[in-house]
Amino acid sequence: MTSPDELMRAVEEFRSTLDSIGTGRVSVAADLTLLDRLVRRYPEAARKSLELYDVAIRERSAEGRNDH
Repeated sequence: MTSPDELMRAVEEFRSTLDSIGTGRVSVAADLTLLDRLVRRYPEAARKSLELYDVAIRERSAEGRNDH
């Protein structure tokens, strides 16, 4: 299974490659197309990444309620 970190490295490599061939800033459409391809290629890593993100959001939210 591919880790979320590997998925993010693939995105960064893709952007770097596009920048090196002179395409300029990556458009939102290109980002979404890449994201779609990566999620289809690495569904378990994408699922795990979303789960970790959800947990982090809930923890931050709980910390905010505990600060008051």
